[in-house]
Amino acid sequence: MRMQKFLLLAILFFFVSDVCIAENRPGATTFTLAAAYYHFSSARNLKNASLPNIALAYNFNERWAIEGGVGVINTNQRTTDQGVHGFLYTIDGLYRFKPHQHFEPYVLAGIGILGLKPNGNSNEHQGNINAGIGAQFFADKSIALRAELRDVYTMSGGKNDWMANIGVSYLFDGETPESPVVEKTSLKDENPEAK
Repeated sequence: MRMQKFLLLAILFFFVSDVCIAENRPGATTFTLAAAYYHFSSARNLKNASLPNIALAYNFNERWAIEGGVGVINTNQRTTDQGVHGFLYTIDGLYRFKPHQHFEPYVLAGIGILGLKPNGNSNEHQGNINAGIGAQFFADKSIALRAELRDVYTMSGGKNDWMANIGVSYLFDGETPESPVVEKTSLKDENPEAK
């Protein structure tokens, strides 16, 4: 419930802020706090669940970035209602398309691990590949609302999950366009007759 309130406030902040041009800048580090709806493959026998998650990305330039993320899973088995806990870890490459004012679409793809632990049983770690599409909506040069859809395919057993994710990103540091240099002129330079 707290995560839903946080996201509602973030969306409200976005709409009352001044709209500016998208600002994914080279060398910036991006921290994202988000919440996802995670839809499990029917072969897993797990109830769909919310998945709070965080991600940290580094921008190589305006288009390319690398991102690592981790999400927390708390769900139940469909048949026994036994609790299942775990984590989703991902490492992805991002490619951002040309921005249109405050809107910047992107695609991502990478690898990850889905670790699940039913109560009283040992951990299961399953490798996955994932890919998705998304967009950032900038409320400020360093703050953006982010939304994405991602397909998560587990290679062992061919289980296909998907997730819808929404969150807020904050950009730290990075290169910014240089301000034009204003040269100082003396009164003498402006008026050659002045002494």
